[in-house]
Amino acid sequence: MVRIRLSELDEAVKAFLAPAQQGQTIVVEDDAGRLQCGVTPYVQASPAEKQAALASLNRLQQKAAESIAQLGVSEADVDRELQD
Repeated sequence: MVRIRLSELDEAVKAFLAPAQQGQTIVVEDDAGRLQCGVTPYVQASPAEKQAALASLNRLQQKAAESIAQLGVSEADVDRELQD
């Protein structure tokens, strides 16, 4: 992966990438119409979205722990089964 700061790009490249900054995916094709590369926008989650996702993961983790306990097995038992 190549990482570069937006401020390091020249104006032509910034103009080319502008649609991606607005949420559109950019697809670059050769003259025969074959896909060569693409630029997909990265949308960062808001703090509220991150908090909601963590709450959802915590609920899922709690449900899984309860289910494992009801089955009378340990997390180590489940882990061992998954690795086999």
